[in-house]
Amino acid sequence: MLCLLGFFACKPELLVAPSEPVKNLTGSWQIIKATRNGTDLTTRFNFSQFRIHFTDSSYTIDSLVPFIVNHNGKWSFDDPIYPFKLSFQATDSSARTSPLQYPVTDGQRNLIITFSPGCSLNTYQYTLQKAN
Repeated sequence: MLCLLGFFACKPELLVAPSEPVKNLTGSWQIIKATRNGTDLTTRFNFSQFRIHFTDSSYTIDSLVPFIVNHNGKWSFDDPIYPFKLSFQATDSSARTSPLQYPVTDGQRNLIITFSPGCSLNTYQYTLQKAN
């Protein structure tokens, strides 16, 4: 009797994988760290005026600094849940893609992009954070 009770009391557990939220870039982002070829440029240039404003599918850029594109346009991820690349399609028809990191540092979501604006010998890496 005890064996039968134990047999019917056990139920297999259903494992439910946690759902990953879609990554959201909507808002204004500013550069908080900049490097070129591994050298920190953050204090050498005034990046404080730079802003990139993301909406659901487009972006606008304020202030020119070396950036992956020079004109406003459309953006997209390679995958909305697990993005590894961020693509920019500027209104001047130039299209560029950057490897993407999307870490949380000190409780703040960061966006790290790496690109070469023209010369492949110069590689920039910008860490962006949402502007307050």
